[in-house]
Amino acid sequence: MKSRLFQMSRPLVVLGCALFLGSCGEDPELVRKRDEQRAEITKLDGELSLLRERLGNLPPDQTKDLEKLKAESAANVEEIARLEAEVEGLEDEKAKLEKDFAAYQRKYAVR
Repeated sequence: MKSRLFQMSRPLVVLGCALFLGSCGEDPELVRKRDEQRAEITKLDGELSLLRERLGNLPPDQTKDLEKLKAESAANVEEIARLEAEVEGLEDEKAKLEKDFAAYQRKYAVR
């Protein structure tokens, strides 16, 4: 049965191959489109290479360093505020001591 089926389908296979081979001729419009596509692919490959090169030359991400510096800056601002408050306290103490010293000098004048 297979041999009979093969004998019957053989003309169909030959006809299919003939149609396939006959349609393989290059259509000028398709050739033009293919050439345009190849040119576009070449152009895009060049652009892609440039973009990859630019990406390779970018400076490293410095977000972590920036965050660290911001934290240090905030700590320095707090330290400055603390020291300024301490200086004010010391200036007040100095003024009080100078006032006490002046009162002492008036009370015990040197002769």
